[in-house]
Amino acid sequence: MIGFQKKDLIDLDLPHNDALIISIQIAQAMVDRIHADEGSAANILQLAVIQQMGLETKINKSAKSLTGFNGATTVIMGMTDLDVYSQPVISSQTFMVIDEVSPYNGILGKPWIGQINPITSTTHQKIRYPIPRGGIDQINSDQAMARKCSAQGLKKKAGKRNSSM
Repeated sequence: MIGFQKKDLIDLDLPHNDALIISIQIAQAMVDRIHADEGSAANILQLAVIQQMGLETKINKSAKSLTGFNGATTVIMGMTDLDVYSQPVISSQTFMVIDEVSPYNGILGKPWIGQINPITSTTHQKIRYPIPRGGIDQINSDQAMARKCSAQGLKKKAGKRNSSM
């Protein structure tokens, strides 16, 4: 059974409402500032991340729009299939590629979450998931990075609000 205990709160700055921001291997690179988001219907990666990996040629280019929960629309540049390594589980994931200013390098949403079948806890800042042949593994969120990303996102929103007045 996968669960969380009080001891899982040790070393966290409490109380908090921080997002799950993880570092994870995608293709052959460790990518930080990935938002693990159960509310996202898509996996998303920034174009700059794909370029740094040298995988720009793997993008199946097609301009489509992606609408967020707030109604804002972003044009995606295309899609790409990449392996995500949550050891020992390797899952092939389809990512929408965007070229937008964001505090995150990407989002791992329901497609990835549904495939590794985890239990997530923002309170405990952990993702725990079953591994083949029994056992449980976990990915720890980076609470300090979550706060930096949140602050960057708030600055971006404030800047847009001020420029539209």
